[in-house]
Amino acid sequence: DGAEEMSLDGWLSDYIGDNNSSNGTVTVIDLSLVPAEIAHIIAATIARMTLESLQRYRRMNQGQVLPTVLVMEEAHTFVKRYKDDTEYHNSSSICCQVFEKIAREGRKFGLNICLATQRPRDITEGVLSQLGTLIVHRLTNDRDREIVERACGEIDKAASDFLPSLQPGEAVLIGNDFPIPLTINIHQPSIIPNSAGADFQNKWI
Repeated sequence: DGAEEMSLDGWLSDYIGDNNSSNGTVTVIDLSLVPAEIAHIIAATIARMTLESLQRYRRMNQGQVLPTVLVMEEAHTFVKRYKDDTEYHNSSSICCQVFEKIAREGRKFGLNICLATQRPRDITEGVLSQLGTLIVHRLTNDRDREIVERACGEIDKAASDFLPSLQPGEAVLIGNDFPIPLTINIHQPSIIPNSAGADFQNKWI
């Protein structure tokens, strides 16, 4: 409806990042108020365009890569398990397939993904199997702990049983670069995130 035409190069420069990071090195795309069906389409489109752009970059620069990380908060929303045998794929499963492709093929083009979730059991196996490093905070759900065990392989049953007893700020670091799981303390950030629950007692008086 009268919108100006925009090239792929122009869109990426404006919304993802320009050459030499002249407009910043971090892009935050907030989809929290977007309906889920549309959010899946947006996330899948941006992720796919980023992967294809990095593929072109590698081809045009004699094999050099441009290191890029996609960080996904509430990752279970976008990489949720789906049934492979369904004839009709909805926007959620299509979005998940895009991130499965990135998890499998993205590294050689310099594209990595960082997933943050409170529900590991909902993350698709196609992505979990490709994870190189896990930072695991307190997990009380048996299914979540089982998924973490299967995903990393380096954690034994004793270490898995220890996960429910972790305190706030404590985590277990697991990955290819660590011979054994490491318990670490994560310092509270100087800018406290606005993540507290509602103050019912004071607000309802």
